[in-house]
Amino acid sequence: MTGGVHLGASRNYFAVHVDDVFAADDRWDTELNCTPGDVDCPGGGGTPDPIRMTAADVDHATAWQRDHGFTLDLVYNGAGSVDQRAEHNGADALADRLIAERGKFRWVNHTYTHAFLGCEQNVTVVPWRCATNANGSVKWVTRTAISNEIATNRVWGQSIGLPLQNDELVTGEHSGLKVLPQQPDDNPNLGPALADNGIAWLASDNSRDPVQRKVGPATTVSRYPMNIFYNAGRAAEQVDEYNWLYTSRAQGGSGICEDNPATTTCLPAPLDPATGYADHIVPLETRIALGHALAGDPKPHFIHQSNLAEDRLAYPVLGGVLDGYRALFANDTPLVNLRMKDIGVELQRRAAWQTALRNGGVTAYRVGGTVTVSAPNGVAVTATVPAGTTLAGRAFGSAYAGALSGWTASAGQPLTFALPSSAAAPGTAAKAGKPDKPGPVTVPAPRTRIPVGVSEPPAPNAAG
Repeated sequence: MTGGVHLGASRNYFAVHVDDVFAADDRWDTELNCTPGDVDCPGGGGTPDPIRMTAADVDHATAWQRDHGFTLDLVYNGAGSVDQRAEHNGADALADRLIAERGKFRWVNHTYTHAFLGCEQNVTVVPWRCATNANGSVKWVTRTAISNEIATNRVWGQSIGLPLQNDELVTGEHSGLKVLPQQPDDNPNLGPALADNGIAWLASDNSRDPVQRKVGPATTVSRYPMNIFYNAGRAAEQVDEYNWLYTSRAQGGSGICEDNPATTTCLPAPLDPATGYADHIVPLETRIALGHALAGDPKPHFIHQSNLAEDRLAYPVLGGVLDGYRALFANDTPLVNLRMKDIGVELQRRAAWQTALRNGGVTAYRVGGTVTVSAPNGVAVTATVPAGTTLAGRAFGSAYAGALSGWTASAGQPLTFALPSSAAAPGTAAKAGKPDKPGPVTVPAPRTRIPVGVSEPPAPNAAG
């Protein structure tokens, strides 16, 4: 009916951030039901047993990317390698291999030491709480400390030749941003420190900060946490922690589900340690992530370097998403794999477009072979049109799913798309069986159905 023309664009997206690269992640203790070395073990109990990728894990990652036609975003902490070399007489096989293969990945600044950049944490209690001054006010990590974490990691990355986008940042644990219940407000020093370092795109956790917003000069990009735990290198560890979190106290669990029935991952019974990861967690996480992709949601997902190490827990889920998607779609409808700042721009454009639509600021109409769209100044216009369509004499958009689609800037003046001659006008069809006499024929509009109890047909919708 529309001749392949409509406002908007439908594309499917998938991006995966791997946090803590070069650093190590603390390991879950299956006896203590906490993570020694992190803030959740009472009194600092247990013995830390960190998980860190190896050079072989890098080789596996590069081969997996090649086989799947997909690029991972490595979110890195330079101090992890500096400390490793200091402890091993200058040796760091992992860093050496990552540096050699640096061009095969995208890279994002994750701060130098992965320090917590919100309030100063009082970790003598579990859960931790914000430290306070004598007058009861919150003790905040300073602007200087935040800025140093950002700048030092950037300089370190540049020194080893990482191909960085300097305006992207992921803080450790998304810290600096509000985190409930302990810290209901952003660190007031975060915005100024971002400005000091030219940060335009700042990652946030979609589970607690899902709406794109401004923090100083930066705009947030919400990321989906995948339920593949940062503190598990082995499948048995993942299942043990999963059972602890999502079963009842009577079953040996934490009781989170009893205290918060809205938790969606609750289990009726503990998973089998030998099979629970492959049989339950992998299919569930695959289905959730694939659902985001099929919904056209560009927000990235995030995991941790520990998930590419040891049992390499991430790959069954990530491969399941990619394989599942390709089983559903033709090659001309690929998953779009964007870096963080490009995802931020896409989300920003969508928000501005939806606001303009709600406010009645967008008009569009078709006359013959042209489509004219008007939007407020500064609001990018999105449209899907047949192949061969031009805008101001130039090709528009890019190919996807058998059509052209994309965004174009608007200065508040009408934009006129010229459709190809092959795009039939709505309400016309070729005369069947008469190729020597081409031309349109009028197709009568269907009779409007009149609901029961209504004596007159409704007026036509002039606005479309």
